[in-house]
Amino acid sequence: MVTDDSSQPDEVEDGGLSRRAFLRFLLAVSTLLTLAPFAPMSQFFFPKRNESSSNRRKIANVKEVAEGSTKVFFYPGEEDVDRSFLVHLPHELADRARDEGKDEFIVDGFVALNTVCTHLQCVTGFPEEDQIVCPCHGGYFSLVDGTVIDGPPPRPLPMIKLEIEQKTGDIYAVELIGKIGYGRE
Repeated sequence: MVTDDSSQPDEVEDGGLSRRAFLRFLLAVSTLLTLAPFAPMSQFFFPKRNESSSNRRKIANVKEVAEGSTKVFFYPGEEDVDRSFLVHLPHELADRARDEGKDEFIVDGFVALNTVCTHLQCVTGFPEEDQIVCPCHGGYFSLVDGTVIDGPPPRPLPMIKLEIEQKTGDIYAVELIGKIGYGRE
């Protein structure tokens, strides 16, 4: 009777690696090397939601930011990507936003937003009139709600929810709405 050894794996008696095992190893390594460059893309398609924990931080006082001026602050952390603007909107601009129903993020004439463009994550310039401009590719964002006015950015800028203590005039950043560099839905 003849036995069929084809069901037995190719083994090398010297403790070496069989041809089949070596080819499986090469296949596994080549698959990993092919898929590795696409791993960062998963962060784009599946962004992590920001934890809305108690991250309340004082960023200014009402007396420090005159109407029509801007103050730079860092929120939620202290890194460059956390660079944000606190803007005391001119009275006319705040009234116009209220009339158009775009005053969701305005608190007593103040608005705060992150400054990282949602196109290629460049840092935007200081507000000009009623808009913010990204110098890299000409993206224009609304100053009152961070929505895209013109250019290549796909989503609005992340906004920062504010609270103002009426007794002291202290302005607090409470929550980042959206994801830095990716914007809001």
